[in-house]
Amino acid sequence: MLGFELGEEYYTDEERSGFKVGSLMKRCWGAQLQVLELFDKVCSRHGLKWYAFCGTLLGAVRHKGFIPWDDDMDVCMMRGDYNMFLRYAAKEMPGFQIDHFDENFPEEGRFVDYMGITRINNNNLANFDPDYLKEHCGFPYSVGLDVYPLDYVPRDREMYEVNIQIFTYLLNVAFKYKSLYWQKYQAPPGIYEGIDLDEAYASIYNATGYKIDKNGDVLRQLNELSVMIASLTKGKDADEVACMAHMALGHKNMIFPKDAFSKVIEAPFETGSVYIPAGYDAVLKKNYGAKYMQPRNASPHDYPYYKKQERWVRDYILKNPEMIQFMPEYYIGDIYDEDPDKKALLDKIYRKE
Repeated sequence: MLGFELGEEYYTDEERSGFKVGSLMKRCWGAQLQVLELFDKVCSRHGLKWYAFCGTLLGAVRHKGFIPWDDDMDVCMMRGDYNMFLRYAAKEMPGFQIDHFDENFPEEGRFVDYMGITRINNNNLANFDPDYLKEHCGFPYSVGLDVYPLDYVPRDREMYEVNIQIFTYLLNVAFKYKSLYWQKYQAPPGIYEGIDLDEAYASIYNATGYKIDKNGDVLRQLNELSVMIASLTKGKDADEVACMAHMALGHKNMIFPKDAFSKVIEAPFETGSVYIPAGYDAVLKKNYGAKYMQPRNASPHDYPYYKKQERWVRDYILKNPEMIQFMPEYYIGDIYDEDPDKKALLDKIYRKE
C-alpha cells in the first residue's frame, strides 16, 4: 500500500521547472495524496489494480510528482476492477462523496456530470475549523480524485463505430435531460439541443431494446445502458483500451495499446510512489506526443480549481473583517487572486492595519 510522509517542510513555497508552487497549492496536493492513500487501501484490500492516468501519470514519469502547474489527480482502472471498487467504496470510504450513478446514490439531483467516471471528494464546502485543517494538511477546500474506467475497444471497426454512435447519443440525451431538469445546469453546446426526449427514448429502445422509464431515474438508466455497451467487447476481441467517454467526445489521443496496461509498476511521486502502467511510454506518447518529457507550462484547467471558493471566502472576509482571526497565516499570504486591489485589502485586514 502507498504511504506519503508530509511534514510541515513539504508545504513551503517552491519553484519547480520555473513555476512557483505556493504553500496553499502544496497543501492541496497533500490533501489529494491523502485521498489517494485511502483509495489505494480499498483497492489493496480487494486485490484491485489501478494506474496513475493523464496528468498524474505524466507528472510521475517526468517530474516524479505533480506537474508543477497541475492541481488535480487522475487514476484509471480496467472495467472489472472499477466495478468492484464501486461495490466497496461507499462502505469503506465513509465520509467521502463518491459521485457515480450506482445503488449507493439514488438521488437524481446530485450534480454529477454524465461522463462515465467516478469522482471521490473529501467534502464540498470550505472548512476552516482547526481540527479539520489539522486532519487535511491545512487545506480548507474540497479535494478529490477522478477514477476513469478503461474498456476494451472493438477490433472490428464496424462494431467500434456503432458503439461510439450509441454511446455519444446517450451522452447527448443525458445533456438534454439535465439542461431541462437540473437547475442552473449549463451543458456544453452540441447536438443535444435539438433532441426531443420522448423521441430519444423511442430511438434508444429501437436501437438497443432497452426501455427508458421516463418517470424513473433517467440518468441512472442512461448510465446503466452506456456501461452495458462499454462492456460488450472482451479482451480477446481488442488490441486497445480507452475510457468510453473519451471516445464519445472524439479524443483519439486517449485510445491506448491494451498491452500497455498488462502490468503495473511503481514510480516515485512526491514523498512516496504511485502505480503506473508498465507500458507508460506508449500511453504518454499517444496522449501527449513523442516529446512528452519536455515540460510545457500550460494547465488545461482554470488553475487553481478552487479559485471560485477562494473568491467567495475573500469577499466574505472583506465584508466581515473580524473573521480573519480564523484564517491560518499561510492562507492569506498565498491566496490566488487576479484582483490586486482586493488582495491588498485582504492583506491589510490580516495585518490589522
